[in-house]
Amino acid sequence: MGSPICAFRKNVKSGSPYFFNSTWHITLLRVFIFILLFSHSLIAASQLPLGHWGYDFLERMEAEGVICRVRDGSRPFSRAKVAKYVVEIDEAFRQNPDLLTKVEADRLERLKGELSDELKSTAIKIEREEKEPHLYSWQSQGQTAHFDVLTGGNLLKRGDDAPVSEQSIYSGYYGGILRIHAWGVDAYSDNRILSEWGSRTYLQHYNASAGYPIGTSRDSSQATWDRSNSYLGYEYKGLRLLWGRDNVAWGPSKFGGLMISGQAPEFDMLKCVVDFGNTRFTWLHGELRSDFEHKWLASHRFEISFLKSLDVGFHETVIYGNRGMEIAYLNPVLPYLISEHTLGDHDNVTMGLDVDYHPGNGLKLYGDFFIDDLFAPWEVFDNYWGNKLAFTLGAFWVNPVPGLTSDFRMEYSRIEPYVYTHEDSVNVFEHYDQGIGSVLQPNSDQVNVSFRYYPSVDWTLGIHLSQTRHGEGDRRKPHQDWEGEKKHFLQGLVEKSQTFHLFCQYEYKRDLFFVLRAGYEKTENYEQIEGNDLGWPEVQLGFQLNW
Repeated sequence: MGSPICAFRKNVKSGSPYFFNSTWHITLLRVFIFILLFSHSLIAASQLPLGHWGYDFLERMEAEGVICRVRDGSRPFSRAKVAKYVVEIDEAFRQNPDLLTKVEADRLERLKGELSDELKSTAIKIEREEKEPHLYSWQSQGQTAHFDVLTGGNLLKRGDDAPVSEQSIYSGYYGGILRIHAWGVDAYSDNRILSEWGSRTYLQHYNASAGYPIGTSRDSSQATWDRSNSYLGYEYKGLRLLWGRDNVAWGPSKFGGLMISGQAPEFDMLKCVVDFGNTRFTWLHGELRSDFEHKWLASHRFEISFLKSLDVGFHETVIYGNRGMEIAYLNPVLPYLISEHTLGDHDNVTMGLDVDYHPGNGLKLYGDFFIDDLFAPWEVFDNYWGNKLAFTLGAFWVNPVPGLTSDFRMEYSRIEPYVYTHEDSVNVFEHYDQGIGSVLQPNSDQVNVSFRYYPSVDWTLGIHLSQTRHGEGDRRKPHQDWEGEKKHFLQGLVEKSQTFHLFCQYEYKRDLFFVLRAGYEKTENYEQIEGNDLGWPEVQLGFQLNW
């Protein structure tokens, strides 16, 4: 008889009942179509993309107490959900004209224009010039379709003391967005072709462990790749279902969540979001890319609002691979910690808790706590290496300078040694060689401080400072026996980098943005080479057009 491991592998390949076979996606498609065909009164389920300025606006409004119970620890939001908050803000502003500053009121009008489709059935008045422009639009009896073209580019120049390969980098992209709402179905597809050239040398590869796949020119002086966020979705009475390729961000952090930050490339997923009273439940199952045949991520998150000023989120994630989809991990209410133990304790389960406190006086305090592994709950603060923990603490202050529409943010993140690592390399917390959670490697910390000033609805001026420290270790280096039982934060040679940037963003005309960023970066022990200290000025100029 074969070993238990061999028997286990045989069951996986032969289509064991504990796993979906290769036709799992066809089964899901049939279920999805069945639900769509037999659902009624569906509303728009397209999402407001991550990075849209509307999220910053909602955060300001919640910090100032204009709206509450936003529960923004699970993004992106559906456009319909954002529209609901816009209605609340508009009603509050009409009752109290002194509630918003001039710039905030103008931004409210602009956001109303962005969501004109979703606000049609309301009494809100939308100025014609504020409506979101499109290259082509079609509307008929409640069905809509919009098509936009996209283009943009960046020029980054660094001083002579910077590494030669990083001194001149140019990039550009073009593409289009198609957004359709018809017969109760929403379809969204954002497709872009990107290119980069300059002082770097590029190597063509389609190896996921080396990063996102790229093609190169014959002389390796230019790289080209393509990206897409494309999905189908619907929303019905607080239930939202999405199937396709997209990205998500969990937690209150502005500079990178610990569980799922949204800064890694998009991935294919099935996602379900349920809003019920003061709670929200999110579940997703997606496929990550690595050198293994299959690598999966399953996550669920529960958020609840207490009173009007406190939001608390609990989430859990498991990464597994080298086999088909586990039915146990498709169960949205079964704790992954329990299911992973019953499946043999081979996978990578992580848990997190975040808190967002906003008393309504313009101040928001938040924290994010992440548990990769914990030897015992009563030893959470012990320095045993198996306690792999991370946390973020932050503060956000709206209008800290009287008379100026502005905001201030400070955030500190600490990633202890061995966080995101796993003894089985398929379970490492990464996708296309990029961290799913924090952009920081294990054994690192970072401080970010930023101040933004908004002279008008078209202008944003700001200052950003950061300091990052990184010791030995990375996501692909799990603990070794010879390293001992104790962990030592920032052990080994520490690379320390400091950045200072001034930035300016100007919206010349609707959806045409120009960005200027200038600053200085200093690094000690660059690339963790002792005595390799560098410092250089840098300037970045870019533009974005969505029409």
